[in-house]
Amino acid sequence: MLITETAAAGAVAPPRRGPGALARWLPRRFSREAILVVLSGFVLSALFNWPVVRNPKSVVVGDLGDPLLQTWELAWHRRFLTHGGDLWTTNMFFPSEDNFAFSDSLLGYFPLALFGDGQYAAVLRYNVAFVTACALAFIGAYFLVRQLGGNWQAAALAGAVFAWAPWRLTHGSHLNILSTGGIALALFALARGHAYTLRSGARPAAARPGWIVVGWLVAAWQITIGFATGIPFFYLMAGIGVVALVVVLRRRAEFGNRVLVANVVGGAVFLVVTLLMAIPYLQVVERYGFTRAWKEIVELSPPPAGLVTVSDMSWLWRGSVFDHDANVPMPAPWEKMLFPGLPVLVLAVVGLFVSAWSKRVRVWLAATAVVVAVFALGAGFFEGAFTYRLLWEFLPGWNSMRTPGRLIMWTVLLLALLAAGALTRLGQLLADRLERGEPKRGEPERGEPENSEPERRGSDHRRPERRRLKRRRLVSLLLVVPAVVALLEGLPVRPHPQVPGIPPGLRTVFEQTREPMVIVPMGEGNEFHYLLWSTEGWPTMVNGNSGNFPVPYVELFEVTREFPDSHSIDVLDKHGVRAVAVMKATVPGTPWADILTRPTAGYPVTRTETADVVLFTIK
Repeated sequence: MLITETAAAGAVAPPRRGPGALARWLPRRFSREAILVVLSGFVLSALFNWPVVRNPKSVVVGDLGDPLLQTWELAWHRRFLTHGGDLWTTNMFFPSEDNFAFSDSLLGYFPLALFGDGQYAAVLRYNVAFVTACALAFIGAYFLVRQLGGNWQAAALAGAVFAWAPWRLTHGSHLNILSTGGIALALFALARGHAYTLRSGARPAAARPGWIVVGWLVAAWQITIGFATGIPFFYLMAGIGVVALVVVLRRRAEFGNRVLVANVVGGAVFLVVTLLMAIPYLQVVERYGFTRAWKEIVELSPPPAGLVTVSDMSWLWRGSVFDHDANVPMPAPWEKMLFPGLPVLVLAVVGLFVSAWSKRVRVWLAATAVVVAVFALGAGFFEGAFTYRLLWEFLPGWNSMRTPGRLIMWTVLLLALLAAGALTRLGQLLADRLERGEPKRGEPERGEPENSEPERRGSDHRRPERRRLKRRRLVSLLLVVPAVVALLEGLPVRPHPQVPGIPPGLRTVFEQTREPMVIVPMGEGNEFHYLLWSTEGWPTMVNGNSGNFPVPYVELFEVTREFPDSHSIDVLDKHGVRAVAVMKATVPGTPWADILTRPTAGYPVTRTETADVVLFTIK
């Protein structure tokens, strides 16, 4: 059996054969197509991220910023698993509590915490999560389109653009943003559970309550990745839940009680998980007053030109008309390059007129895609007065997001569904034309006399079938071209920097110092390194990085520049910080450079020195 109950028209039905070795070992519900799709997703992800597959413990994708932060986050899961304690209060940003909720927690990847300790195991864990995230995005979108009634070529296009659309290339450093596979998989499972397709709607007689529960559980898992993508997803799932309950209650006699119970139980689990995830973030807002000003939204909102702008990380579009950085201003231009991809755009336009979906479905998909694209522009579309700002002011939690452009993910998914309708219909039309142009079995071929010898016709009866099969295969190859082009669009040309190893002297400090410390020089670039290195020993430290910085960090950032003096020592003592570690290689040329030459006489401070670090301990 395939992902859908019946194969979409236009797809070539291969001759039936016995199950392969792998298929024989798997349950029957796993079809050959499903196995192939899962394997393809991981193979493609490995190829697209080949440098990290070759060097999984020593390089990361993109830069040495957020990837190191998220490497540390995944390593913190391991630390919590092996040592217990408070999950939400980590070794960074001392003495601020609940600091793990300053950023997306990536808790959905907690199973990876079962393996490995130390810096290099942490990098390996991150790279496994990265490759998995891209693979799941492809797999989820493929399954979703197949369930909704698309042929396999349309599903391949959807998988390609959902996993590797040009806009995603600029987020190679953001694992939390790339981890969208659970979104598509949850929608697929819910659609399958309700036997829903875009062709015929829901079919109560074919409903499968188990798949409904799976859909809600996958949605709950997606929420545990983080709220950067989780907040819009939550509102979508809330809407789906309400609609599902209304429809099932109205057609209860057709759906039965099991479908109703599956939605109620699954939806309840989803809500409970969302609430449990939200509690520490709400506590952080209450305790620290972290808020986003509208000014931040304005600065990070893409201009309309961003919709047709791609970064130079796309192998196909690098140096093309779409690769024009001047279209997107600073700051953070990577948040403003929103190009969905050319094949999906062209086929989405075609899908408005030629589609396997009904006119109503087409109009709804197109209108919603346009509306979401406008919202993705944030304040870039008439200052967002009647679009994004309404969400920012009135939807709970929405004002915690500062990057409107990431909503383009939903536009891409909607465009993929619209394009899938076009590609599926084109497959049907081409298949029908082939059937009309071929003689039926036993009939003479065009130009052959009707009274030709039956023996000769019988001996050649396979020739038309072979020709028909060749033409169908050619049609299948033509229909898969958009997916291939979409993959070429997403073929990345981006750096894979080497992860720096911890300096030996700092490792010694981490092993021998149990008191809270601050490492200088402080600042964004340095903090990423300190977080990664802290996976060797897990020292308690003031240092850290996130989208929000607590007051103690900001205060110590200022006073440590004058260390050692009476005021800085008093402030350090007030916050319970007992050590200052100075990185000898990076401190020159920074505001902390004079620390190494200032006298310590008369202050309650002792100084020890290694090849890499000077450690001041406050008595």
